[in-house]
Amino acid sequence: MAHRGWKRDGFTPEKKARALEALETYGNVSDACRVAGISDTTFYRHLNRDPDFAKLCEMTRAKAARPLETLAWQRATEGTPETIIRNGEVVQIKVKPSDSMMRLLLQAANPKKYGRMSRGGASRRQIEKKLRKTIEAETRERMKSELVASDEEVREALVGALRAHGIRVRAKQAEEAGEAEAE
Repeated sequence: MAHRGWKRDGFTPEKKARALEALETYGNVSDACRVAGISDTTFYRHLNRDPDFAKLCEMTRAKAARPLETLAWQRATEGTPETIIRNGEVVQIKVKPSDSMMRLLLQAANPKKYGRMSRGGASRRQIEKKLRKTIEAETRERMKSELVASDEEVREALVGALRAHGIRVRAKQAEEAGEAEAE
């Protein structure tokens, strides 16, 4: 008898249906998994291995996104009411469209035209690469000046260490000589 896979991890057809229904309602995999009583690992395993389930999830996510996209479009074009209060009283209610929401919608609709690169600015990767080179150069210079000793400093440290060693050796020899005379 062929094994269907759902008995192994408990993701029964009923739980799949509940997960898809919750995904449509909430638009969020974590919430869908919580409602269906499964782990997100199980959900993503089935999403990656079952093309039919993956297609259903894609359609469900698209359906869940429609109201959000409509709301975003309304906020970008019509705006949202903004209440201005002074001295505890409402003095004005103005409706202000959202430029940032419009930018996000445009970038999502046409990333090549409205994305980060089209505004004439550098990409994050380019900026990080340039900054990394500058920071590494500054760090090397700082290390040279702060952490690397000059020849004179090294010479002084060695002479001091040799003097201290000589003093210890002479003290030990004197101690041994004193013990030998005491015997």
